[in-house]
Amino acid sequence: MTANKLVGIDWYVDSQARGRGEPGIYHSFMASLATVINHTAGEFDPAWLMGVSGFAFRSFVNEQFCPSAMSIFDWSALPEAVEQSGYRCIYVDRLWDEGEREAERRAEAHTAIISAIDRGVAAVVWDLAGCEWGVVVGYDESTSSYDILTSEGGPSSLAFERLGRNGIDILSVAIPGVPNDRSREEVLHNSLKVAVAHAKGEEWTDRPRYQNGLAGLDLWATLYDRWALIVDAGKAKNLPSQLLELVVNYAGHHYSARCYARDYLAALAREHVALAGPSECFQRVASHLRPLWHHARGGSVSDGDTLRDLAESVREARAVEAEAVAGIEDYLARPTA
Repeated sequence: MTANKLVGIDWYVDSQARGRGEPGIYHSFMASLATVINHTAGEFDPAWLMGVSGFAFRSFVNEQFCPSAMSIFDWSALPEAVEQSGYRCIYVDRLWDEGEREAERRAEAHTAIISAIDRGVAAVVWDLAGCEWGVVVGYDESTSSYDILTSEGGPSSLAFERLGRNGIDILSVAIPGVPNDRSREEVLHNSLKVAVAHAKGEEWTDRPRYQNGLAGLDLWATLYDRWALIVDAGKAKNLPSQLLELVVNYAGHHYSARCYARDYLAALAREHVALAGPSECFQRVASHLRPLWHHARGGSVSDGDTLRDLAESVREARAVEAEAVAGIEDYLARPTA
């Protein structure tokens, strides 16, 4: 029986973002990937990681603030996020309609995880706790369990037999491998194409209950309008008990992402002057979303006027983001882009 556990690996926290009153990396897949890369490569730029992966530009919204919106998208974006970060991706998955492949894929994923740990690399794995991505940092064959870090940053363990069936029976294991040969310009170009495609709704999600891109921001604003109507009608007691927690989740995801889009494009604009306009736009987008983050963390239902103001903030962010995306699209159409 063998065991191995990585040392010196902690859940990644963007302390500079936190110091500015921003959420830091919020999406659990990207936070997990940041944790792995930070351990294997040392210091890195979180805005660069969020930007090149495309996750700085993504929106995920459900008509009832369901937190599952953050995982209801085409998971082919996950290995691509690793590739965009500079590493070949070892990826093993099994989705809803592949039950007959469960045993095969779980065995393949287990072997990949053990091999990665033995060479000093952690694995990003779906549903280690709370239907979110987390990180496998070790294993112990004597107890048939993995050592894990959850999306809340806490250490725990997961039985081998629970891999890919820990509540939601989907398997997703992503492991950074050897460096790939993507050039800087290719990576930048790919990330900007994601920004445009996502804004237009060209990336899959489970519509109509879930929306993404600019349509997702439209729906998010509408949710605040509905909330205001309920409060105005004196029926706030009928709101879901977990509403405030869900609102924090949505504000954290979207404000965090646009803060990184702001910083990523600001860096690109120093090299590519034609991106100065989109860069300035995303600075404004982040500013429009900041009140939603502050309100969410306040922990109160609020009055109808405040909620309508927040809806308007989202609509203003949406309008400016559309302007930014149009500028990115113009840039990509240029022969030298």
